[in-house]
Amino acid sequence: MVQNAAKRGRPRRGPDAERVREVLDAAADAFLENGYDATSMQGIADAVGLMKGSLYYYVASKEDFLFQIIEPAYVTALDAVASLSEDPRAPLDRLTDFVHSHVLFVAANLRTFRIRLREFSQLSPQRQKQLSRSEDDYYAVLMGILRDGVDSGDIDPAIDLRLSSVAILGMLNSMTEWYSVGGRYAPRELAYQLAGMVLTSLGSDAATLATGGPEALRRSPRNRLPSQTETEADN
Repeated sequence: MVQNAAKRGRPRRGPDAERVREVLDAAADAFLENGYDATSMQGIADAVGLMKGSLYYYVASKEDFLFQIIEPAYVTALDAVASLSEDPRAPLDRLTDFVHSHVLFVAANLRTFRIRLREFSQLSPQRQKQLSRSEDDYYAVLMGILRDGVDSGDIDPAIDLRLSSVAILGMLNSMTEWYSVGGRYAPRELAYQLAGMVLTSLGSDAATLATGGPEALRRSPRNRLPSQTETEADN
C-alpha cells in the first residue's frame, strides 16, 4: 500500500524538451507554408509521426501552438534591448545598437517573425493584449532613446516620436518579406546598412555637422559591429 501510494504521488514527467521543440517546429513550418487556418492538428501530427490525440499532451488547442511559437520572440527581443533605456551612452550610440539588435534578431528568427506578422490576428483577444503589452514596452525603449536624442540635440526636435518609432520598426520588420538567408547581405552587413539609414534620417544638423556630414555619420565608429573573429576572441 505504501509503495502504491508513493507511485501515485510521483510527479508526472513532462514531455522531452527536444521532442517539444520538434513538434513546435513542425507546427511553425505548417503555419508558414499553409497559413494558420489551413493547418490542421492532423497535419502537424503527421509531420512528427504522432497520433493526432498525442498532440494534446503538448497543447490544449491549435492556438496554443501559435502562441508558443510567437511569445518567446517577444520576450527575448525585449530582453535584448531593455538595458538601452538606462544606458549612459549618447542617444545615437544607443539608437544604433537598437537597430543592430533588432535586425540581427529578426534575421535569426525569420520564421517566427513571419508567422507573427501574418497570423497575430488568429490569437484570442486576451493573448493579443498580452503580447501587445510587450510590444508597447519595446516601442517605449525606442521612443525613450529618441526622446533623449531630442533632449541632447542629437536628433532633430521636429520629429514625431511615435511616428518615427513606427516608421523605424516598420522598415526593419519589412525584412520578413524580402530578406533571404544567403542573399546579397549577411545579417551584420544589413544591420550596418539599415542603422546608417536611420542615423542619417534622424540625426540633427548639429550632430551631423559635428560628425563630418551625413556620410561620416553613417560610417561612424558607433555603426560598426565587431567582426566574427573579434566576437569569438571575446568569448
